[in-house]
Amino acid sequence: MSRTVLIAVLLLASSLLAPSAHADSLALAVRDQQPTRAMQFLADRADVNSTDEDGTSALQWAVHFGYSELVDRLIQAKADVRHVSDFGATAMSEAAVRGDTQVIGKLLKAGADPDSANDRGQTALMLIARTANVQAARELLRKGATVNAIETTKGQTALMWAAAQSQPQMIRELLARGAKVDVVSTVAQHQRQVSGEPRAQHRQSGGYTALLFAARQGCLSCVQVLVEQGKADIEVSDPDGITPLNLAIDNFNFDIGAYLLSRGADPNLWDLWGRTPLYLAVDLNTVPRGGRADMASLDQTTSLRMIELLLAAKANTNLQLKLFPPYRSVGADRGGDQLLTIGSTPLLRAARAADVPAVKLLLAQGARTDLPQIAGITPLLAAAGLGASGVDTRGTLRTEPQMVETIELLLAAGSKVNEVDSQGRTAMHGAAMGGRNDIVKLLAARGADIATRDARGFTPLDYAQGKGGGPGRGQAATVQEKTAALLQQLVASK
Repeated sequence: MSRTVLIAVLLLASSLLAPSAHADSLALAVRDQQPTRAMQFLADRADVNSTDEDGTSALQWAVHFGYSELVDRLIQAKADVRHVSDFGATAMSEAAVRGDTQVIGKLLKAGADPDSANDRGQTALMLIARTANVQAARELLRKGATVNAIETTKGQTALMWAAAQSQPQMIRELLARGAKVDVVSTVAQHQRQVSGEPRAQHRQSGGYTALLFAARQGCLSCVQVLVEQGKADIEVSDPDGITPLNLAIDNFNFDIGAYLLSRGADPNLWDLWGRTPLYLAVDLNTVPRGGRADMASLDQTTSLRMIELLLAAKANTNLQLKLFPPYRSVGADRGGDQLLTIGSTPLLRAARAADVPAVKLLLAQGARTDLPQIAGITPLLAAAGLGASGVDTRGTLRTEPQMVETIELLLAAGSKVNEVDSQGRTAMHGAAMGGRNDIVKLLAARGADIATRDARGFTPLDYAQGKGGGPGRGQAATVQEKTAALLQQLVASK
């Protein structure tokens, strides 16, 4: 090692070992959780407003750790109750995080700013509003905290935070103090929803009111307070056209959905993708099985009851999707459920999953069986298995008996047994490809053309023999030997 390098190393080591300017300060003592030592510093008349390396004062650390006696002593010693650290924190914001009502009162009495907003506009009231500590919020408001302050990152208010964190009593208090109920959070202006690869990167659009936050969170009592006390607009939507009713149903919050319907929410307002409340309720009646860990709702209102309520409220059974809807898990589910795209109806979605109870309800209220999606697939074709793939999240748990019953219902309601999609495929092609012999027999008994050819010239027998290709997404065809033998017998018997 050269002499120059050795000197440099020694200088570096000595600088690391040397005490910092803050090493023996009051602030450091409190930060290191040595309140007794800190008291001695005060007795020795140390600088009461000393700070650590990031500008945090002794008072802020004392509030952070809940050293009540030390807080009293620091305030008596004229510590700066309005001091702001390098990170924008104040003693008041620390007290708000702890929800320490007594300390909040002491700080306010000593002249602390009741808002104590950081550099992004987040106030002490916003921090308190996320909790059930109504008394602390009341103390801040009594001393002049701005109830309608808006933070600058996402444009959110204390009322929004209370709604998002399921705090109905806090909402009630804020509304009584003049909180504006229909303020909208910042709308995110995303230029695109894909990256350079390209890959889907769903980005939230923002633009929520407190009611939208509560509907998404699933806080029924919050929704009730916002609507009944705050007179919140129940038809307000985010930039994607998602209303509180849509948002509640899409998050399995069916009790809120039922409540909003009882308050007159429109059951036929669709979002950007064309999803209506009815479509969403049908979609969740058979829970998708994908990359998102969805679980059945624990609400008293079931998804099937939600469908019944929507139909009773004159929900249109025949509204069709306008765009392919967003994935529930944009990464894990990417590429699945391609059947459920432009033109899909609630009946088509129910048929895809062989959801017999939903199919019955929809047909009883006039759902049309002849409305195809953009590729020409009708509810009957979907029920027989056409358009499905192995990566789908919808309909993966259906059984053949359920499919048979669904097909019987659709045929009885007017579906044509030989109707075709844009590729010339029939329900018989779908049944043959999937090796579903009971469906083959049912369709044949109802007059299905066993020898019909699709646009490429393949018959159902070709599909059973694996010649027609797989179900999609690059899946190889499966030879269905028993189905092929059954079709050969049916052809021979004609």
